[in-house]
Order: sequence, then structure tokens, then C-alpha cells
Amino acid sequence: MRGDRSAERLSAIRSDRLLPRLSIALIGLLYLLTFPQNFTEGEDAVYYADRVAGAVPVWHPNHLLYEPLMHGLTRAPWPGADALAVMQLASLVAALWSLALVWKIARLAGGGLSACMVALWSLAGCFAFWLYGMYPDTYALPLPFVLAGVVALWQAIWDQGGARAAAFAGVLAGLATLLHQAHVFLALPALGLLLCHRRFGAALAWLGCFLPLVGALYLWVGWGLLGHDSLPELLDWARGYAADGLWTPLSVLAPVKAVIGLGTAIWSSLFLFASPRLAALVEGAFPGRLLLEEAHFAQTGLALPVGPLLALTVLSVLALGWLGLGAMLRRGRAISPGVGLVLALHGATYAIVTTIWEPTNKEFWIAALPFLALLMALRMPATGGALRLATVGIVALWIANGAGAMMGFARADTDYWRVLHAPLLAELRPGDVLVDDCGYICTGYLLLFSPAELLPVDALSRAAETGPGRILLTSRALAALEAQGSPIDAGLVPVFNTPRLSLSELPR
Repeated sequence: MRGDRSAERLSAIRSDRLLPRLSIALIGLLYLLTFPQNFTEGEDAVYYADRVAGAVPVWHPNHLLYEPLMHGLTRAPWPGADALAVMQLASLVAALWSLALVWKIARLAGGGLSACMVALWSLAGCFAFWLYGMYPDTYALPLPFVLAGVVALWQAIWDQGGARAAAFAGVLAGLATLLHQAHVFLALPALGLLLCHRRFGAALAWLGCFLPLVGALYLWVGWGLLGHDSLPELLDWARGYAADGLWTPLSVLAPVKAVIGLGTAIWSSLFLFASPRLAALVEGAFPGRLLLEEAHFAQTGLALPVGPLLALTVLSVLALGWLGLGAMLRRGRAISPGVGLVLALHGATYAIVTTIWEPTNKEFWIAALPFLALLMALRMPATGGALRLATVGIVALWIANGAGAMMGFARADTDYWRVLHAPLLAELRPGDVLVDDCGYICTGYLLLFSPAELLPVDALSRAAETGPGRILLTSRALAALEAQGSPIDAGLVPVFNTPRLSLSELPR
């Protein structure tokens, strides 16, 4: 009898070690098969990649360490890999590490193997987590530090880790904050939990590591490197975008917008643009927003027709939504109040901040997704029916997001800006000067992928001082000059002309 129990225990230990490793390895393989070549969802990402590739990283207060860290990482000898690919692989490693920590947290919370698998695969299949887990962007890299900080906080409260574990949690939260400033709000659940459990020494240890780490680095960069020598100027710089106020005004519709933002972080909606009727509904919901990128993707990047993708998405929404609603309404497996409080406080903190700041932005919902997946999985009823429902929802989620988004993102021809600029990029050579009047994301693409120097229209007078190559003007630049009342009437030599973009040379 004792031998049977020992064999069962050994089998459980082996499964607990083998299943997460196999699952994460398989997820990593699936991610690599959809390695993005389309960057239309990452407007800032192309700028980060351009600056890092050009060895001019910026100490940006909203993600202070990200670009310098990526610059150091890309200086290492990576055979056959450019800076863009190295940055993408760094995000991939962070995403897979985050999944391993989600499994660990689920086991610490007392979840069985089925609950752990549901948490792992549901999070990995979420559209924003999957995509930004391979984008050269700031959203995946802090997540392992956030989740490892939760584990350390757990040890500080329940596993007799005390002040030492709390101090480590403070360091991890500080590193997450230095990679993306939004994680400064980790102080709210961390200190709230420690004080709630009367771990006053541990709370001081958390603050004693978090504040000096974050404060010293901001002070060193802002004052020592960038020369912000007055306290008001330093604080104004350190707040970054927050110094300008909220990105979107608060309104009674913010919770509705939050549901939309969270939904688009979990399920891709790009396939909707392949249907004129559905596209009209989406365009009506977002008036004034240019949706050229989405329309181009829907025409070129879908691996399944709209009907099956819509059916799979609806099936996944219903299945996972039912389980999530059950977790919220306390219908399902009971978990320790302490466990629920840790996960709920962290998830609610990110959800509230995102709802206030920019509720429809899927990028900001990424930090809340691990906690929502854990709560859903751990509160899932311990029945075969619930597990089958979760399996159906997760499989539908993976197929819908894979065929309706990620397989297309793995191809450059689905990227509106790369297709639009393909003739231009083929024409440009090192030493050329390109004068253009382009939007934010369009300019970022030209900076990253073009070998030419890029000048705005109002800097045309400087073009003759650059070189030694040609001075080239796009049709957008010529239209802007004409609108300003200073058209170029003569001397232009046509280089190429397409229905959407033309290029002309201005002799030196």
C-alpha cells in the first residue's frame, strides 16, 4: 500500500516537471513558426528597433532601461541575427519565462495539473500576449519580473520568507518599473497585502529596495546624464507621458471601452475587416481612425475564411467567457482567500489603471492577462465538463488567433507600410536623402528599413548639405510643399510612379 502511494507521488512529481516543459517547448515552437514580420500593431516598436540598431538608444522615462538594455544585448555577437531579430527573441524569452512562472504560481495556489494547463495555454493563446511576446517592444520584457515578484511576495507572507523575500519582491518590482513605468503601481497590491497580513517589517523591506533602486536610477539618468538639474524639471521629465495628463478623457463609457480593449487583447478582430458589413460596424465604433492597415491585413493575411474565424472566435468567447464569469461570481472550485486576494489585487490594479489611462489599448491589458487566466483556471469547477469546456475554448482561441492573425503576421506582405514602400525601399541607396511628409508609424518604418537619410518637408533647405547621394522627394512631400504655398515647379526628375506613391529626384 505504501509502495503504491510512493509510486503515485513519484508519477505526480514527474508529470509536474515534464508537462510544463513540454508545453512551453511546444508553445515556443508555435511562436517561432509565427515569428512576426509585420509590425503594424507596434507603432513604437519600429522606433525602438531603429534607435537600437543605430546605436542611439534613448533613456525614455516611460521605459527607462529598455532601449539601453536592448542596445547592450544587440552588441553581443549573434551570428546571422540583426538588432530587430535579437530584440524579438528577447521578448520571446520573456514570454516563455512568464508562462513558466504562471505554472509555478498556479501550483503554489494549489491548482492541479488540469488547472495549470488551462492557465498556461489560455494565456499563451491570447492575441496580445502571443504577438507582443515576439515584438521588439516594452510589454513582454517586464512580465517575468512582475510574476517572480508575486512568487516572492507569496513567500514573504505565507512561506516564512519574511523581510528577505519581501526585499527581493521589491527589487523585482523595481526592475519591472524600470522596463516599463506602468509597473510602478505594483506598490499598491504589494504593500496592501503585506500590511493586511501585518508584515510591517516586510513592507519596509519592500519599500527599502523598491524606492532606492527606481529613484537612484531615475536620478542618475535624469540629473547626471540628461542634465535636468532642478527638482521640478527632473520630476516633470520622470513622469514621461503622464506629465501631459490622461491619454483619453474619463467618461461613463470607460468600462465599456475596457471590455472592448480586454477583448481585443484576448481575441484578434482583424478578420472582421474582410467582411464589408462587419468592417462598417467597426469603423462606426471608431470614427476618425484610419483603418488602412487592418483592411490590408484582412485582404492578405487570413488563413481561413471570415465565416469559420467568426465561428471559432464566438465559440471561444462563449466557452472562456462562461468560465471567467463563473470565476467572478464564485461558482466553481473554492481557493484559499489569500490566493484569490493576491491574484485579484494584482489583476484589478492593472485593470483599473488601464481603464483610466487608455481602456481600448490592447497593449496595456497584457499585464492583467496572467492574473485573469490564473483566476479563471483556479476557480474552474473540478469536473470533466468544465475541463472539456475549457479545452474547447482554448483550442478555438488558438486556431482563431493563429489563422486569423499570427500566421499572417509572420509574412511581410501583409504589412501595409512595407507593401506601400516596397518600390521606394528597393530604389533607395546609402547616401541618398529622402524628403517625405509621413505619419508617425510610416516615418518609423522608413527610419528602420530605409538606408537613406530621412528629412521632413520643413528641412528641405538642409538637403543640399547632406549626401553624397541623390535628393529624393515623395509625392507626399510634394503635396505638403504645395499646401504650404512653396511648390517645386521645375527641375524634378521622375524616378517611379505608382497609384499610391511616386518618387522624384531634385538635382543638387
